[in-house]
Amino acid sequence: MIRLFTAAILACASLGAAAQSVEELKRALAERDATIRELRQRIDALEGQKMAQPALSAVAPAPGGSKQEDEVLDRALERTLVQQGGLLLPAGVYEFQPEATYAHWDKARGPLREESGAALTLRAGLPWDAQVQVRLPYLHVTTANSSATALGDASLSLSKQLAREGDGSPGVIASLGWSARTGRDGFDGSAPTGSGFNTFSGALTLVKRRDPLMYYGGISYAHSASRTIGGVDVAPGDVRGLRFGGILAATPDTAVNVGLNLAFGDRSRFNGQALADSDATLGTLQLGIGTVVTRNMMLNLSADIRVEGNVPNYRLTASLPIRF
Repeated sequence: MIRLFTAAILACASLGAAAQSVEELKRALAERDATIRELRQRIDALEGQKMAQPALSAVAPAPGGSKQEDEVLDRALERTLVQQGGLLLPAGVYEFQPEATYAHWDKARGPLREESGAALTLRAGLPWDAQVQVRLPYLHVTTANSSATALGDASLSLSKQLAREGDGSPGVIASLGWSARTGRDGFDGSAPTGSGFNTFSGALTLVKRRDPLMYYGGISYAHSASRTIGGVDVAPGDVRGLRFGGILAATPDTAVNVGLNLAFGDRSRFNGQALADSDATLGTLQLGIGTVVTRNMMLNLSADIRVEGNVPNYRLTASLPIRF
């Protein structure tokens, strides 16, 4: 800025010394004034740009900011989808998930009243697009006449990615599971903390993305092995399941889940004879929200609300999946 003014003064001095008449002097002064005005306009423009730069940088996103937001968005979506069985962990990635639950039954639908408990789930990503999961619950159950606190039914499942999502095709995941009767069966009249049967299951889940939504749906089949209880061979009916829902990226680090779960149970059999009115249709509406707490931790809150059948009026769950 000083150099510009110095150059202007020197130019004016030269013009003044060279002027041979009043008219030439006036013309030189006019040219000097025009030069000064032009220099002043340039200085004002430069100062304006310097003043605007800090404000602009405070408002404009940093380079790559949108990409970083997309990564956070994807993390919230995919972590929620892992909970729904629609996405598998990469090979070598582990997820440890503690959770707490509370459920309440209406008095008009059987002896069960309340269930509260905790569970630990461990997921591990395997090679060849596979994943293994182990879950161990511990429950306190209250009925109209008694209560019990004990282990629930432990479960083990193995999942495999059959197809990845394409432009016009969904991603497909198949899973096989086994639930062991490690919980109390309640056949002695006490409060049950488990089903009382070893159960084998299979499921097929489809996933399709339509930003900012992720849709999922699936079918399942479960068969419980029969067992002899009090001299009677008891075989629970097989159960066919249907579910579908969607996950919305509400904010870059938060995802909201809405889903409907349906189950259709066949009649149970006692000594090979079908028990009348033992078939059932069960339905729950699931509402959930998940938010990324840290890079490796996510908080999930969900509510399963009764739609049909002898299921809890509502079940509340809070879980904290931690990756390492």
